[in-house]
Amino acid sequence: MESRGRAGLQPAGGGGGEGGGWVLVEARLQGGAPWGFTVQGGLEHGEPLIISKVEEGGKADSLEQPLLVGDEIIIINDVELSGYRQEAIALIKGSFRTLKLTVRRNLSEALFPASL
Repeated sequence: MESRGRAGLQPAGGGGGEGGGWVLVEARLQGGAPWGFTVQGGLEHGEPLIISKVEEGGKADSLEQPLLVGDEIIIINDVELSGYRQEAIALIKGSFRTLKLTVRRNLSEALFPASL
């Protein structure tokens, strides 16, 4: 049984910015919590809901196409988010064996991820 999750890039139209747009990334994390990332922002703070930290070696980092700091979470387990952090936290905590995320990623980050 494959223990690593999978993720894929999908070209998506749109996105402003000087980087030339964005892509949607679908990620399926398996095995249960902890998932290996933290979330910040949300409509209650007047900000997009983004991944603020990815734990090195964690599930979110071990994907074929890892989640990145700055990815904006738009769908969790096939539920399109309204943008509130508490909604996202409830959906993430309610995921027992599998967590499916769709994030919007700046195209420049997708092509040239920052390495620290």
